[in-house]
Amino acid sequence: MATVSTVFVLRIIERLSDRMDRDMLCRVAGLDPSPSAGPPPAMIHAANYYSLLETIAETETPDIRFLLGVSMSATCSDFGAVGLAWKSAPTLRQSFLRMDRHARAYNTASTFKLSDKGDTFWWTHRRPDTPRLGLDLSSEGALATYVTLCREATGPNSKPGAVQFCHPEPAGSRELLEAHFRCPITFGADIDALIIPAERLDKPNLVGDESIWKFLSAQAEGMLPAESGDRQLDRQVVLQIADVLTDGIPSLAQVASDLGMSARTLQRRLSDQGLTFQALVDQARRETAERFLADTRYSIAEVAFLTGFSEQSAFTRAFKRWAGKTPGTYRDLTAAP
Repeated sequence: MATVSTVFVLRIIERLSDRMDRDMLCRVAGLDPSPSAGPPPAMIHAANYYSLLETIAETETPDIRFLLGVSMSATCSDFGAVGLAWKSAPTLRQSFLRMDRHARAYNTASTFKLSDKGDTFWWTHRRPDTPRLGLDLSSEGALATYVTLCREATGPNSKPGAVQFCHPEPAGSRELLEAHFRCPITFGADIDALIIPAERLDKPNLVGDESIWKFLSAQAEGMLPAESGDRQLDRQVVLQIADVLTDGIPSLAQVASDLGMSARTLQRRLSDQGLTFQALVDQARRETAERFLADTRYSIAEVAFLTGFSEQSAFTRAFKRWAGKTPGTYRDLTAAP
């Protein structure tokens, strides 16, 4: 069942407590407002969260105005060790890679992923729920919050190159969103995404410190529920391998260190899922190769180098084993004109 962290819900209700009935908002969100109810649950049903946003929109304003205020007030510390690991990461790339792994601890209704598109990186957001106003508002608020966290980590002038949303353009929201994101915004796209120029990802964060980042990452790792964490561990390893392929195939120990855990821990977790590090290396190489083969600006020899092969012939044999066809044939079938 899709869930959303109660942290978001309580911050929204707190900001509205002087203008709307707090108990009513709690009940819409599926929370017990009575003093004897005890601490709220860590997560609520995503559908209840969408209903909360729709209830607020009916009373306050149908656009993103209120939710943007909540998103702009977010801080890294609101996300505990994960948020502080984001802030202390040496670069924004490492911030996103950490959140790539841990986002589901706060939102199981969505899938976030950092994807390399060559000149840009896309922080993508997928949410399979049935379209509704609350879902659209939630999607806008989620990406707006990530931009706020980027600004805390890298400085107030940080902005994506572009932003896109799947849902149609809502009335009265474009100007508000453009003022927050400070970049072009597209609606009706195939996927929600923050689009970030590649060079911005590797600039140092303001208070980036590798030793502190690894310490906080290890803490975050320990707090992550095994079910939600291990579900995406293979994806995290693949992304980490793909990120350094041009420098050669990384060792398991190197990848484990970059993910803030020991080599033994990574080996054990992969084994528990029936995975091997070599299989994930192959997956990273294949995905990277397919991406570059689809771009005819790169020769097949260059694609071989970019995927960690010293010879084109070895790359051709490996790719044929993965895809059942040679790199040249794959390119003919998939390359964009």
